[in-house]
Amino acid sequence: MNYWLIFLTGLTTGGLSCLAVQGGLLASVIAGQKERELSDKEEAKNTAPKSFDRMDWLPVGMFLVAKLFVHILFGFLLGALGSVIALSLGVRLFFQAFAALFMFATAMNLLEVHPIFRYVAIQPPRFLRRLVYKSTRSQAFFAPLMLGLLTLFIPCGVTQAMEILVIQTGSAVTGALVMGVFVLGTFPLFALIGVATAKFSEFWRKNFLRVAAYALIFMALYGFNGVLQAIDAPITFQKIIAITKNNSTTKNVATQDGSVITGEVQKITININSNGYSPRNLRVKANQPVELTLKNNEAYSCASAFSFRAFGLYADLGPREQKVFSFTPTKPGNYTFSCSMGMYTGILEVY
Repeated sequence: MNYWLIFLTGLTTGGLSCLAVQGGLLASVIAGQKERELSDKEEAKNTAPKSFDRMDWLPVGMFLVAKLFVHILFGFLLGALGSVIALSLGVRLFFQAFAALFMFATAMNLLEVHPIFRYVAIQPPRFLRRLVYKSTRSQAFFAPLMLGLLTLFIPCGVTQAMEILVIQTGSAVTGALVMGVFVLGTFPLFALIGVATAKFSEFWRKNFLRVAAYALIFMALYGFNGVLQAIDAPITFQKIIAITKNNSTTKNVATQDGSVITGEVQKITININSNGYSPRNLRVKANQPVELTLKNNEAYSCASAFSFRAFGLYADLGPREQKVFSFTPTKPGNYTFSCSMGMYTGILEVY
């Protein structure tokens, strides 16, 4: 097990992938904290920004510590118990939708759309508020801690690939080390974004909250659309764009070897790469058995968590792993398969 390589993965592709999924949670808690600070301190308008402010670092630190702790614990359990405790697709999608709704509600609060959105703030319990002498400090401690723990339930694509790797090791200690080293690799990028967000709020007080709100709305819509993609909902951004362009998603359908292998069983193969699926469009006949082969070509991304909800198929594939599924499509139409986050997709046309 090359832990240095795992750390570098977290530092590069892992950090970027996780930031796209979980960065909105960190931005939400920091933006909410700054909104409360500016509303509670009128004198802040005339106060010069500090070069070092612990209140800028505290939320980021608590978020990252909680994220590290929960992933080390989960890696330990995952290595010991394997797929028995692996998070199901339904759980992942539920918390991805929850995170999207939380970011959207935070944005509505920052834009002061309605007073009801103020209740979206994660409030610390009374005993913690008594221990921490200022409410803003208790908020900066508790809210990022809770959201850091929540990141376990909305893993980015590379994190999911690491979880599959941990299951294959069958070792609790190795599993804890793999997840811990990987999450440590993501720290620099999260710390940079989190502290930079806090500092921007000091220098651009008037516009920061509004810009942050619009960014959160975008991330919320992106995350929720991924859920819709994963469950093959009838309405997604991609399907709306296809309709508006009046361009059928099944035009110029490319299949393996240029055609579907027919006979008693229709055999099709989907290659899983780090940047998605190949081919992305396949075509089969209705009411004839299909044998689908999934081949993972060293993919360390969300693509390795394959979901085909229309036919009840879901699989986490390790590097170089191959799985075969059989099903019989009965109703003609276009069916979407995707990764568990809805980032990478493809179409199976049944005619």
